[in-house]
Amino acid sequence: MRSFLRALTRWQATPVLTLALLCLHCGSSVEADVMGGGGSTGEGGGGSSTSEGSAGSTSTGEGGGGAGSSNGSGAGGSTGEGGGSSAGEGGSSTGEGGGGSSTGAGGGGGCRLPDDPAVFEIGTGETCFESIEDGATLPVMAGPQGGYHLWFAVGCTDCGARVRVRYSVKDPATGDLFPPGVPQEGMVELLPGEFPHAFGLIAFLPGRQWQPEAVLEEGTHVLLAAEARNDDGSTKHTAQVEVVLGATVAWGLPCSDDPATCDAPGGAPCCTD
Repeated sequence: MRSFLRALTRWQATPVLTLALLCLHCGSSVEADVMGGGGSTGEGGGGSSTSEGSAGSTSTGEGGGGAGSSNGSGAGGSTGEGGGSSAGEGGSSTGEGGGGSSTGAGGGGGCRLPDDPAVFEIGTGETCFESIEDGATLPVMAGPQGGYHLWFAVGCTDCGARVRVRYSVKDPATGDLFPPGVPQEGMVELLPGEFPHAFGLIAFLPGRQWQPEAVLEEGTHVLLAAEARNDDGSTKHTAQVEVVLGATVAWGLPCSDDPATCDAPGGAPCCTD
């Protein structure tokens, strides 16, 4: 009788143990699948980001594709210095940061909205809109990643709060684009007012610090050309102005007059007299 009971106990325990081992294996397999899948889906997922911020904020870095902007307009076009996204050398978003000051870094005259603005008008300036006329000299900004750009600004009185802008730097002698030969384009939010406008957009220039043969020399005439586009891609307005490239200015954050925040970690430097 005892032998029979021992045999019966062994027979009942065997499938239980087997099932337990199988369940343990199943659990390990599921865990391995979950852990293994993470690397392929969560690490280094490509793609780009685009940012369409409001005009007036400041970003830094040399954004890679499109209308890089220090005011956050983040136009997502296809040019850029280095290729990334939203703009500037290396990526939407967002764009070569730039030096400048409260004058708008636009080249003389300080921030000044047009007295009698056209319906669609282009200007310059990093921190504000500065009107420019044919023949104006604009400083060339040298970004920290080796690229060069001009500050670009735009205003439109009948475009609403946002406008799609397509702009580029051209050779005035031929009307052709300077290399890389692709216009910058993206949605831009306009500051409200009698003359809705945006500033701090980046107009890329050819050449890099390690490609001096492609860099345009000081005194070169270039054509800043832009168009406002409708939702269907058709042209709404066009404007252009011929300017002269001035001296090259090293990249730097705009200074701040606020003693409570200037020179703070990640903030703008304090302005000095």
